Amino acid sequence: MTTRESYQEQMELQLKQWSVRLEELQLKAEKASADVKTKLTAELAELKKLDVAARQHLAAFEAAAATTWETVKADFTDKWNHVSGAVDALWARVS
Repeated sequence: MTTRESYQEQMELQLKQWSVRLEELQLKAEKASADVKTKLTAELAELKKLDVAARQHLAAFEAAAATTWETVKADFTDKWNHVSGAVDALWARVS
């Protein structure tokens, strides 16, 4: 069983990793040719939207009462996995 604290730590670590990847993509876009830069900028915008969604999920998780942890864990996991999968898919397209 995953504890609430370890689950939160896992999500925070994932957000930090995504931030690094977003910065790498931003640098790649800045150095790219015009047509590639346009594509990367569009992908970067989509990734930033997903990052915002993930941070909103984390904020909702943090706000949930400890007594509702088991009740909301499945919902958070589903939402988190959706965002995570979308980030990974977009990253694969631009890497």
